[in-house]
Order: sequence, then C-alpha cells, then structure tokens
Amino acid sequence: MPAGQAEDLVAAAKAAGIMSFVFVRHANSSGLHEGAAKRAEKPHDWKFDDQMRTLTKKGMEQCEASSAAYFKALPLRAILSSPARRASETAMRMMANYETEETKVESLYLRMVTSSHPAGMSQICEDLFDSMGYGPLRNFFTAEGGEEAFQAYGDTVCGEMSATLAGPGFTEAGGAGTCVALFGHAVFLNAIAFKVAQAAGASEDMKNVLLDMDLGETQGILIDLSNGNVEKKVAAPDKALT
Repeated sequence: MPAGQAEDLVAAAKAAGIMSFVFVRHANSSGLHEGAAKRAEKPHDWKFDDQMRTLTKKGMEQCEASSAAYFKALPLRAILSSPARRASETAMRMMANYETEETKVESLYLRMVTSSHPAGMSQICEDLFDSMGYGPLRNFFTAEGGEEAFQAYGDTVCGEMSATLAGPGFTEAGGAGTCVALFGHAVFLNAIAFKVAQAAGASEDMKNVLLDMDLGETQGILIDLSNGNVEKKVAAPDKALT
C-alpha cells in the first residue's frame, strides 16, 4: 500500500534531522469586522475578511505567557503558519520571545502553509465546524462524514508541509534545531497532528489523547516523530494529556 502524505512528511522530516512537530493554536483574536461578508453568500470575500482578524490585548498577553512557559525552550528550526493574520501574528509574537537581541539563535525558516487555514479546504469540515463549534476532534469524527473529511484535510496539509520542508534553505535554517512549529486553528490542528502521530506510529492511547484533547488558545500539541507520542504544551498548570 503506497504511503500517504502524512507518512511522506514524517519520513522527510526525519531525513532532515527533525525529531518533533509542535502544533500551536493562535491566540485570542477579534471577531469579523462590522459589515464583513457572509460565508454562505460570498465565501471568497468571507475568507479574506476572516484572514484579517487581529489579536486582542488578551491574545498578546497569551503569546508572551506561552512563549515563556514552553515555546522558547523548543529546539526550533522552522516556523510555519496559516496565512490568517491571527495565526501569523501569534507566531511572530511567540518567536519574539524566542529570539531576542541578547540571545540570538540561528535564523529560523519561516513559511506560510496555505491549506492550514481551513476555509475553502473541505465543505464537510466547514459545515461541521459551523454547526458544532469548538470541541475535541472525537466529536467531529463521530459526525456523519466527519472522520473521512478531517483525515483528508489533515493529509492535505501534511502534503503541503512536506513540500515546504523540501524548499530551498530549510536544511540550512535554524542550526541544529530539531523541531518544526505550525501555527493554526482549533480542531483543525488536532486533525493535522492526528495524521502526523498516526504516521509516526502512535499507540491507540496516544491517538485517543489527540481525539479527546480540546486545544486552548496558544496551547500546543508536541508530537515525537520517533514514536508518535503526544504532549500537550500549556502556559498555565494543566493536565498534560487531556
């Protein structure tokens, strides 16, 4: 049976010396601006308006806290982000605490992963998210058509990530860094992480962790590529595997 895109990503990452991925949900952000397009009426205009949402003061504070608590300790080589402004701004703010004038690190590889912003990627995923709202991935897997749609979405993003990591400059970036971060969106990050963990050989217990994890703002999912083990990264004390 041919390997899927998630398997290809894990293999390519290991070949490049990457030992882990961390998937970080964006910080608290403002809602759509007044007069923004309706998704059902003008989906392309809605996607643009959604991508322009900015972080709130609370979101900026979350970035500072999460960067100090766990992000700045990661051995990063690359930072990838959804093109949505709230995700890329979270990435930049959390990276600012990682790389300062006093403690310069090797230049990090920075790229957008377009498909990680889920708008326009899967109508089933979008419809389920619109009707069910936030919650763990298991809720969406149990909905009609949900597991197949979210698995396909995750695999598509893995394919783009794999191509991104094969781009010019990646191997040289970040010095000896062995971790790649992707900043994105709520349960959609869980779906990507689930595909990566599966491809890395995660146990059923670890898969269940991802299915039941409700990822909060600026929290992260760290995946060990050697065995598919999962660790939830948070700014405040929390149960590590919930």
